[in-house]
Amino acid sequence: MKKLAEAAGAGTMVAPAATKSPVAPQPTTKGSRGAEVTKHPYPTVQLETFLTPRDRKGSKRVIRDRSEAIAFVREDALSLDRIREAGIPLYNVGRRFRVLGPDGITEQERWIAPFDVIHRSRENPKDFDGLVLPLGELIHDHGLYLKLAPGIAELGINDRGDILLRRDTKQKDPTVGPVLNSFNTVITGRAKRLVTRTIYDEHRTDVKEALGWLKAFEAVDKAKTLISRFCCAGVQYTQKGNVPYLKKTSQVNFFAPDDAEMQVIAKAIEERFKERGGKRAPHVTILSLMGVPKTEAEYRGFLLRLKKARVSAQKLGLPATLKDSRLWDPDSKAVVTSNFVYFAPLKELGEEVTILTVNTDYHGEVKSRGVLSPLMAILSQIDIISAHAGAAVLNRKGTATTFTGPTGTGKTTAGAFWAEKNERYRREELKRRYRLDLEREGQNGVDLEEELDRIFPNVGILCQEDWIEILHDERRGWVFWSTERCLYARTGGFPGLKFVLAENTPILENVTADFGGARSIDSLGRITHDYFPERIFYDPTWGHLLYDRTSRPIAANDVLERNPNLDFCVKRVGADEAMKWLLIGRTPGGKYEPLYNAYPDFSGLLMSYGIVGDKLVEAVKAAEHGDLAKLGKGDATLGRAIYDKLKVQLDLWRKNCAQVPTYIVNGAAGLEMTQDMNWLLSEHPEAFGDWQKVTTTEFQAYMGDQYGVTYTDRGTWTHITAAQRAAR
Repeated sequence: MKKLAEAAGAGTMVAPAATKSPVAPQPTTKGSRGAEVTKHPYPTVQLETFLTPRDRKGSKRVIRDRSEAIAFVREDALSLDRIREAGIPLYNVGRRFRVLGPDGITEQERWIAPFDVIHRSRENPKDFDGLVLPLGELIHDHGLYLKLAPGIAELGINDRGDILLRRDTKQKDPTVGPVLNSFNTVITGRAKRLVTRTIYDEHRTDVKEALGWLKAFEAVDKAKTLISRFCCAGVQYTQKGNVPYLKKTSQVNFFAPDDAEMQVIAKAIEERFKERGGKRAPHVTILSLMGVPKTEAEYRGFLLRLKKARVSAQKLGLPATLKDSRLWDPDSKAVVTSNFVYFAPLKELGEEVTILTVNTDYHGEVKSRGVLSPLMAILSQIDIISAHAGAAVLNRKGTATTFTGPTGTGKTTAGAFWAEKNERYRREELKRRYRLDLEREGQNGVDLEEELDRIFPNVGILCQEDWIEILHDERRGWVFWSTERCLYARTGGFPGLKFVLAENTPILENVTADFGGARSIDSLGRITHDYFPERIFYDPTWGHLLYDRTSRPIAANDVLERNPNLDFCVKRVGADEAMKWLLIGRTPGGKYEPLYNAYPDFSGLLMSYGIVGDKLVEAVKAAEHGDLAKLGKGDATLGRAIYDKLKVQLDLWRKNCAQVPTYIVNGAAGLEMTQDMNWLLSEHPEAFGDWQKVTTTEFQAYMGDQYGVTYTDRGTWTHITAAQRAAR
């Protein structure tokens, strides 16, 4: 047994040998001493054998996945005596959940998640996605996660490895999450449907019905419509809806209407509009509807509630049947999560822009379709780029580097990596490099340490992490404006997350428990914050990051890619080549987002039509020669409207990239090496001359010669020890 454990390796659990142990046969491999060991770091125990007779068929205490295998089981549905007789420790069966009452002491029930759920969910995720458990719902998105039900709170883990949960049946608010200051959302992920109206009267009819729905919700819920007013990049917004969560997050994420910083930007915007014809900057209204009946049966029930409230559906403008609703999706034969927008040429954009979000309380939908998409249309009229990008100060001159790229390429990481104050080894490493630079420069009469103390606090500063406005200023050249007051970023990999959670009360969104996403029994059932769509609202005033969103000149554009098939780690590109990269907008997963930006309405249309990648490059070339139909999937009128919006941004980007050094940075090199590229491009743009094409080997050699930096084959620093990383 000792040899078997040694062969299995640290962290590998092997079920004890038993004469008739019903442990499933496992895929095996040879260990270092020739012993056969399981590939999975957890045993698979066939629990069917141990179910009590009354629980073997149709028991509510046994939750099965769609393959009819056990996904979740109450402990008292198992014969523990028979498990012991088989020589199997209960610890090898699965992860136990102890559910306590509101007092946090009285135990109500125990549930077990079998360990084999972890690998079964990876092999057949559809068997688990959407499965309802007594404690919540399973969601498969880059792994399997458990979204705990309202009223279930995570207390922690005891010394037996059990997950402790508290159930409070009085807690009815579905937005209250399982972690302190966290929020659940009813809908996860982006809306399934984007409806773009090209005829204004159709859009106006959509808006009229949406306002009727809000009045109907007021009647049946006996609650007034919630109104939130805020400002983004100097543009004023009003959000009306029936979702308390969205009112809160819009006010957290964006600026107050009278914010001093926004007032300065708003004044500059008004001046630009006056210079271009005298019209005022448009105002944006977002109508957010949650709880619209999905089916005819649900709608009949809603109409009965409306009748009891003595309100006429007809007078509100609601249809007699749901299929006659403007919100009805004929393809799904239901009302699905949707966004409705008016898609028109920029010159037809009036002084009021209205966006509808339907049956989604995901803040990302409000931010992308409701706030940032109309913002791009509005500011395009006055020659401003709206970029899905971050910005940071990575040089002693105090100028900004922008980071553009699709989701998953590391914009947040690039902006915050050197700005994270709690990961001290990063700041110390940066300081070491500046000391070496100053020593090489050898300025006579200058105290090196005093100069270092002057320079260092002003480098490695985060400015914005997801969206910026880029414009040309006559005096300063190309500069950026900020859009968001708080960072709205994924928790997975968020710099300093453990410090933020320990020392502040941040709002978290979509908090879920790992149910196999990390492929580890240690995290099974725990809130790990690794769930892909989970977000954190980070307030810069908390001070964990060096943060300054002051508008700054832009010294360099880093276009982030993550593609191991590229033959370079960094490449300088001219305006024409930069436009091709932007148009194709490849994501790490091999999909495409025009301009690296899925937010704008024209991007959404192009993506829904499949006019992306090389097809989009060809369609734009055709449009430049007068053939607009390719952009509109055969509709020249629609193609003209798309090209109208796309061309403005392309022309602005072309001018920007012709004047601002622009580089393709390949994040496939690894985390720390990628951040070294971002820093070197900003602080020492002359390091590789024109940076025509720099390979990983060349870059590593330069960093080794100049700064003594060494890397693993995965781009991780090896010149910094584990002790240095752990030092506080």
